[in-house]
Amino acid sequence: MVPGTRPRPTSSVPHRPPIRSAPAVAVFACLGVFASPPSGLNTFGAIANAAEPTEAGSGDKKKGRAAKTGSGVPPRMEQPEPRDASTLSPSYSVGQLGDHLWSVRWELAAVGGALAVIGLADWGWGDSNFRFIEEGWFAKNTRHGGMDKIGHAFSTFVIADLLTDRIRASAANSTGAQITGSLLAFGIMGLAETLDGFAGKHRFSREDIAANAVGAAFSMIRNTVPGMREKLDWRLLYTPASYEKYGITTSDGGFLPPYERQRYVMALKGSGFAPLKSTPLRYAELHVGFDARGFENKERALRYPIERTFYVGVGLNLNEVLFGAGNLPNFSKQKDTLPARVAQKAFEYIQVPYTATYGGKRFSTIRR
Repeated sequence: MVPGTRPRPTSSVPHRPPIRSAPAVAVFACLGVFASPPSGLNTFGAIANAAEPTEAGSGDKKKGRAAKTGSGVPPRMEQPEPRDASTLSPSYSVGQLGDHLWSVRWELAAVGGALAVIGLADWGWGDSNFRFIEEGWFAKNTRHGGMDKIGHAFSTFVIADLLTDRIRASAANSTGAQITGSLLAFGIMGLAETLDGFAGKHRFSREDIAANAVGAAFSMIRNTVPGMREKLDWRLLYTPASYEKYGITTSDGGFLPPYERQRYVMALKGSGFAPLKSTPLRYAELHVGFDARGFENKERALRYPIERTFYVGVGLNLNEVLFGAGNLPNFSKQKDTLPARVAQKAFEYIQVPYTATYGGKRFSTIRR
């Protein structure tokens, strides 16, 4: 003690170390969240907001000291690089619809004319008042065993594909051609189904509209997914008489093959896979198919059983055999001529008889 000074009184309160603010805030915030999540989060946000001025003030002081000493260099802020609009992927817009429609005006007229001829001559449009019908799908008690539903989906698919190809070839901006093509095909087939409502032997079917939607969607997907069109075809096989039971012929006339002579095939093409393009497997295809028999009037009259059959088979890729590159003598040099293009397009949707071999598995047989 220094002489002449009075001693300071000592406090009776024991000394406590200072509370560290960060751990305390974290603990109380966690307790608040577990006790009442909304109020706890708001409390934590308020604490964080209240702490910002202090941190900003201390930062300003540090900047002031750095400015005085000349040793502080403000950090360099990196600006984000602007994106070039020309590199952005184009998107489909309603404004393109007019251009797409104009580019396929003659094709739409041709499809509409063909449907009108077939509908009036073969489907009986206009011979009845408008009526609905509940047709079902693939059950044994349906009118056609599901062949009519597959036919609707397939027809919509083919129309959508053809319109998509024409839009891509003719439109000023072909972006979204598969969307326009699929929508147009769905609309055309929807109009045809509406006119079916005025045909006594058909009538309007909601199941047919759903089948049309499936065909349009499949075309859109097939023309959107890269490489899918080169790998997968959907085809109609018009079965020859040797494929069918005795007495099943086309003597009843009509523009289209009757359901008892139709088989639908999905073909997976070896030529669509890069590792197989340089091998003989590019000429080969794997097939799965379906048909239904015994549902039509002629089959009923002959007392043939109701049969629905799945098929698995191996076939030849005629487009690759006749027009593909390679050592095989073919028409590859003429592949860009009009007749060759028509043939290639036809082979994409039509399965030529006797170019594939099938093994069938009947999943239901009902004797009459």
